[in-house]
Amino acid sequence: MNDKPLIGRTIALMVANGFDEIEFTEPQKRLIEAGAKVTVVSRANGLVNGWYDGGWGHFFPVDADLADTLAVDYDGLIVPGGIRSVEKMAEDPHAKRILKAFLRADMPTALIGDGAKLTIASEDASGRVVTGSALIRDAMVEAGADWQDEDVVVSGNLVSGTGSEVIGQVMEQFTTLVAGYEGEVNEAA
Repeated sequence: MNDKPLIGRTIALMVANGFDEIEFTEPQKRLIEAGAKVTVVSRANGLVNGWYDGGWGHFFPVDADLADTLAVDYDGLIVPGGIRSVEKMAEDPHAKRILKAFLRADMPTALIGDGAKLTIASEDASGRVVTGSALIRDAMVEAGADWQDEDVVVSGNLVSGTGSEVIGQVMEQFTTLVAGYEGEVNEAA
């Protein structure tokens, strides 16, 4: 098997301040190792602050502003968990627009931990087969999601996982989806 299956692919890693640092750094590392170009997209100006072990963590550089980001420019999207980050993005029309574009075009998307909750804000939770952190379960079910009590769920080109303990499994599935993806986005502005 090709040890760099994502060469030539560009992945958006969408976050706001308060994202789960492990759910961000592990996917980023695995994507780079697989040959992908990773672009950190956020509304944070210049640097975005992670959440690690119960407190504020490290700062990471932002490569692109959400306002200037279009799904058509990427081959996949990852939304790490971290309820602070997800709640900030849920209030941002650009974050909702980006997620909606990826999901509606059935492009490879990974939602880790609390990340699946962003589908509620983008009005895309109903009927989605997902899993995530226990913290978001009730809200997802109430929004009409088909919640699965599994560590990792793959539904079409959507991969969701319960959190940092299953990142390896999430990334294995996501990498396979991105490597095989040939579709194009028809994104409404």
